[in-house]
Amino acid sequence: MTGSHDLDWAELRRLGRSLNLPAVQEGQRSDGAPCLRAHGRVWTWWDRCENAPGFRLPADERAFLIAADPFTFYVPADEIFYNNVLARPDRVSRCWILANLSLGWRALAPSAFAALFAGEGPPVAQLADDRAPRPRG
Repeated sequence: MTGSHDLDWAELRRLGRSLNLPAVQEGQRSDGAPCLRAHGRVWTWWDRCENAPGFRLPADERAFLIAADPFTFYVPADEIFYNNVLARPDRVSRCWILANLSLGWRALAPSAFAALFAGEGPPVAQLADDRAPRPRG
């Protein structure tokens, strides 16, 4: 997996916001970590202790990711009982982040809300290259 060497909270937040999905708000997790919430629930965050992005996802997906690429995905001890995974920022790609955020947003949506999006869910912004230029500002 091609990594994003300049991935930090500002970039993770920018990627999440770039999807233009409804019901997304900025906030903090109970541990004080900055996060984006989807439908009122933690969706993605920056773990300050691990200096890594965190993602909410189904437990079976977490096990698959860790088995497939344990050098990129992992679960610290304090996240073991939650459907969360952390990713090493120098190894996770922006394309994976965008795809996972889109799927995660849909998984967190109330079923009646998700039903408004037929098929595979809301449109996902596409990046031509993992190292595509970011807007300045």
